[in-house]
Amino acid sequence: MAFVVAESLAEQIANHLADRIIQGDLVNNERIQEARIVSELQVSRGSVREALLILERRHLVTIQPRRGAYVTELNADRVRSLYRLYGNLLEMLAEKLAWSWKEEDKKKLELLVNKLRNTAAVHDHHLFIEANFELISSAAVAAGNEYLKTALDNLQPPLHRALALALRKNLGEMDETSLFVTRLIECTLSDQNDEIPALVNEYCKRHCSLVVQAIEANTLKESV
Repeated sequence: MAFVVAESLAEQIANHLADRIIQGDLVNNERIQEARIVSELQVSRGSVREALLILERRHLVTIQPRRGAYVTELNADRVRSLYRLYGNLLEMLAEKLAWSWKEEDKKKLELLVNKLRNTAAVHDHHLFIEANFELISSAAVAAGNEYLKTALDNLQPPLHRALALALRKNLGEMDETSLFVTRLIECTLSDQNDEIPALVNEYCKRHCSLVVQAIEANTLKESV
């Protein structure tokens, strides 16, 4: 019998606030007022503080001593560092998966690739982002490296925030990201590893540029 561990109250609050940050309802450097959250959600201050610590570990919130919690600033330098690391991890994932995949892994990944394509086709960016991370996470499981999977999982929240920002500015990026992920999996499963570094580099550079442009556009809008 399998037991499913329910999310704690703090995790539920953290997920709620994470969604607001990712969707842009809470913006760069905005202070997160504990009292307001306690009142809005009818929860204890202790649970809110625990939730903020969870968000700090997810790189979505910055907690400053004696000043409180703020939405972590998503700026050009952070975005470039994020995509540089993500690109390195994707290359490692492809290399390890190429050695380790089994036939059942291939079938599952191909189903998830089709799911990703379908969500891109209907331009539902919420479902698309979920499908994208589900595919990458499943590939990491198939690769059989728990440290690599943990590293990729830890990057999901800031990557989700960056990807959501880019998609709000350009829905066509779903098609480009779908093509990239599909090609990455195809190359890995068909022993075309020589193509992977250039493929990953091109995607990360382009996508990083889109996110930085979106940040700059938001900054300009806020200053007007």
